[in-house]
Amino acid sequence: MTYASRNKVAVIGMGIMGIATADNLDKEGLLVATWNRSEKPGLPKFEPNIREAVNNADIILILVTDDEAVSDVLDQIEPVLTSGQIVIQCSTVSPASNISFDKRVTSTGAGFVEALIGGSKVAAIERQIIFYLGGRDKEIRAVMPVLDRISAKCIHVGEVGKASAVKLAMNLNIAMQVEALSESFAYAERAGIDPAIFFNVLRNNTAGNKLSEVKEPKLKEHDFSPQFSVKNMLKDIRLALATEATDNGLALLSATEKLYARAMESGYGDEDMIALYKLINND
Repeated sequence: MTYASRNKVAVIGMGIMGIATADNLDKEGLLVATWNRSEKPGLPKFEPNIREAVNNADIILILVTDDEAVSDVLDQIEPVLTSGQIVIQCSTVSPASNISFDKRVTSTGAGFVEALIGGSKVAAIERQIIFYLGGRDKEIRAVMPVLDRISAKCIHVGEVGKASAVKLAMNLNIAMQVEALSESFAYAERAGIDPAIFFNVLRNNTAGNKLSEVKEPKLKEHDFSPQFSVKNMLKDIRLALATEATDNGLALLSATEKLYARAMESGYGDEDMIALYKLINND
């Protein structure tokens, strides 16, 4: 199978990342259709019928919530997938699920690439996200001209399933860092440290990193609008815990899961991860 001129893209799932991705593809003249369960105002090239949305696409980008949502999308589009099309599955799901999705898609004659996204809303808008790729070299080479135009870097991790595993590894790291940053900031505030001084010290400390730079203005302003939500991170934490084979391999993550669960129960699920700060300060 050859994949020449793979440049017409449909985006399935118009959440935070889907909208940012579709907007950039539209600016590049690559977007042919978008689809979402419910229409949202201002969606570029929105098509209410999912099968019509993918009919004219060479590449179909899936950016939905979870394993069940991806499976539902495939249920709807499998009958119209054709040889020569490539499905790029970007949703964070378990490695086993992506292996299963690969088999479903390739049984239709279409190609499949696992492309997990590193980065949140701002990075997606600014084309600074990282794609972790899983799949066969031929399909990956075919989609690179598109992915290169909406990202800062693409890393081929290995076969399908490996990219999901490395994305979960990255997210569990971020989940725990966000909790540590929220606790550290709240502790300093209660001690009377000015937020500007706190972050100045952090930038000059080995604990300062890109994550703290991104979250600095949000914590200073108590801005909890989502770049990456509590509920989505809790979903990923639980995916990682569910795929860990040992009983004692993720002890810190298990404790962190309880904090994110408390944030969900407190009504912060749709807010940014730094809403964990509210638990610490009882806001």
